[in-house]
Amino acid sequence: MKWRFPAWVILGVIFCFGSFGILQAAGEKHSISLEAPPQAQILKIDYYFKILKEFAGGKPALHFEIKIRNLSEKPERYSVTVSTPDGASAAGFIPQKAKKAGALPVLEPKEEGKITIPLLTEQMAESFSVEVESVPPE
Repeated sequence: MKWRFPAWVILGVIFCFGSFGILQAAGEKHSISLEAPPQAQILKIDYYFKILKEFAGGKPALHFEIKIRNLSEKPERYSVTVSTPDGASAAGFIPQKAKKAGALPVLEPKEEGKITIPLLTEQMAESFSVEVESVPPE
């Protein structure tokens, strides 16, 4: 009986301090402004820091993973732009290249595509803007 009380107290203290860190990290929310045409469904937006060798000698850069689905009845290509209020921005295309040589880089109807866009900034902004536009295939 003597050992049970100290063990419960120690476990309770560890639980309280451990859950405080988790709750603090979960409390960090960032607003994301989305703009997309009706023929594009945004399925997922993730963002994280990852070391980028090309950025300032290997410093962490903010990366965005964006996944969309083509809801149109025809093949489409999309331009995706990510920006922050401080002026940092980057863009890319979904799909980035054609699946077959000689074919156009497009998403077929109901097909999904994704892109990872590195944003060359070392700070997490309070808000982000993600803009998806339909563009003619090249």
